[in-house]
Parts: sequence; C-alpha cells; structure tokens
Amino acid sequence: MARARYYDPMSSEPFQLSRTGLEQFLRCPRCFYQQRRLGLAQPRMVPLTLAVATDALLKNEFDEIRGTGATHPVWEKYDLKMSAYAHEDMDNWRNNFRGIRIRHEKTNIEIFGAVDDVWQNTETKKLHIVDYKSTSKKGEPSIEGGGFSDGYKRQMEIYQWIFGKAGHDVSNTGYFLYVNGQKTNDFYFDDFEGRMIFETTLIQYDGKIDWVEQTIFDAKDCLHAENLPDSKDDCDNCRYFTQRNIIEKQYDD
Repeated sequence: MARARYYDPMSSEPFQLSRTGLEQFLRCPRCFYQQRRLGLAQPRMVPLTLAVATDALLKNEFDEIRGTGATHPVWEKYDLKMSAYAHEDMDNWRNNFRGIRIRHEKTNIEIFGAVDDVWQNTETKKLHIVDYKSTSKKGEPSIEGGGFSDGYKRQMEIYQWIFGKAGHDVSNTGYFLYVNGQKTNDFYFDDFEGRMIFETTLIQYDGKIDWVEQTIFDAKDCLHAENLPDSKDDCDNCRYFTQRNIIEKQYDD
C-alpha cells in the first residue's frame, strides 16, 4: 500500500514524518504545515555534492573494517574503544528513502531517519550514533554557535531517540566526524591529479532526548489545525514570500 505524502486527519494509516520534517516543524510551523498538510513544497536547495562525496568516502572507509573488529586511526587518536557496528539492516539505516523507523503509537506517526554511521563500544557494547560533516574553514570545526549548530544537535538526538525506541542499547554520547578541507596546500600532485587535503576532527556530543516525544505531539497538533500556524520570525522562506507578495501587490495596484 502506498504511503500518503501529505497528512490526512481522517486517515487511519500511520503518517511518515522524517527527521528532516520534524526539524522543519521546529524551525517554522507554517512551512511545515504548508508542505506536510497542504502539499506546498519548499524551494529546492542546491545539492551539496562535495558533502555527498565525502560522506560516501567515509562510509567506504569504515565499511572496509565493519564486522572485522579492526581498529581505525580516528579511534586511536581519540583513545576510543570502538568498532564499526555490523548489522543486517545497516544499508537500510543509511538509505535516505528507508532509514530506521519507529511508529509512535500515541500519535500514529512513523518517525524515520537515515544515519551516517553507527559505532559500537567494544567494552560496554553500547551503540554510538555518528554523523559525518564536511566543511572548509579556518580553524577547527565546532558544533557550538552558528546557524546550523542547534539543528545538528537535534539531528543527533532524534536518531538516538529512534534507535532507543527501536530496542537498541544506544548511548546518549554521539560523535560528529568533521572533515575540513584545507586551502593552504598545493592542489596538483603527480600526473596532474588534483587533490584536496582534509583534516579530521571528532567532536563528542552528549545528547538530550527528553524533548523529542513532546515535539511529536506538538507536530501532530499542528497538522490537525484548520488554520495556518504562525511563521517563525527568522524563517527565510516566509520572509521572502511575504516581501514578494507586498512587492507584487504594489505593482499590480
């Protein structure tokens, strides 16, 4: 049976809501309602193809030792007792269209998301959610401050909540594996082959998941509303469309 793309208050079928969708609700309930209830999609973002490439390379890197028990230089550098977690559903968990899913029975909403990786502590056997990030900036990357920092943390926490609800022994400690492209080295090497050098930073983050369930309830209430919710003052999409409507009315008049 095909799953509904838009929320129907009269339907008894579980409604799929991605981790991205839940984040959209937190950023702007109005945009969330218009897309998930009314079917008005937001303008598409330019794909971050370089980030996609680094994600793929990192996944390949850890897949080579997944299930072997072998260590990795990143874990050795940060003195971590880890292994690349091997599970039959790993490919699904990392697939954007499948991901790991949990049905929230009280709201009949199926929350899902695709993780970058999962590591397992070789001593405690707990699972640690890992998120790959790539950038090119001066200094060491951080998840403190900046426009995306809170979203990165919530992303980690939602994944921790989903894995926990799915019955996995997941730690509240997650890791952001940051690769930072350097701009100071020579680009061309042997045979005129271009390369960018990346420095690696591993950031430990202790997540707090107590907000997740209430947010699901709030998102469900939003979807049931018969009127458009208020927009957030800092929502770029809402600000753009509001200003555009004002300009168009001036010229139409």
